[in-house]
Amino acid sequence: MTYFEDLTEYTYCEREVISIDGGYVEYRSGHRRLNVGWMDAPHPVPTGDVPGWLPARLLDLIDGPLVNVMRGFHLCTHCGDFDRAMLTVPHGSGTVSMGHAELRVPGEGTTMYAAPTLIWHYVTGHGYRPPEPFIDALQTYDDSWIPRT
Repeated sequence: MTYFEDLTEYTYCEREVISIDGGYVEYRSGHRRLNVGWMDAPHPVPTGDVPGWLPARLLDLIDGPLVNVMRGFHLCTHCGDFDRAMLTVPHGSGTVSMGHAELRVPGEGTTMYAAPTLIWHYVTGHGYRPPEPFIDALQTYDDSWIPRT
């Protein structure tokens, strides 16, 4: 996995490619993108309590349109003896996969938070507490930012 400190400028991919309805929309974001949840050992995981609704909200987002879907996948480097399979979690009537794509969560103004899909695992498996502005943005998440053309 790639490590970026929380709330630093996102530089991983210049363009955004969003997977929507079996297709893709590519665009150049006009938002100020900030990293959240890019964990990698040996960097410590910032921990703390999160609101009870947060893990379910993350799963809902991971089950929706994803950004920058990759052919391969990352595994959690904090788990030590981990399985060499992509992490999947039951959700709704199926499962969601993690470690192969990113989420976008709009914040205030022109801010957009960029997180790997493994953020759910970091929260539920390692006690990761995302920064407060990201938690606030998750609470009021609205998918109208997604380009539909």
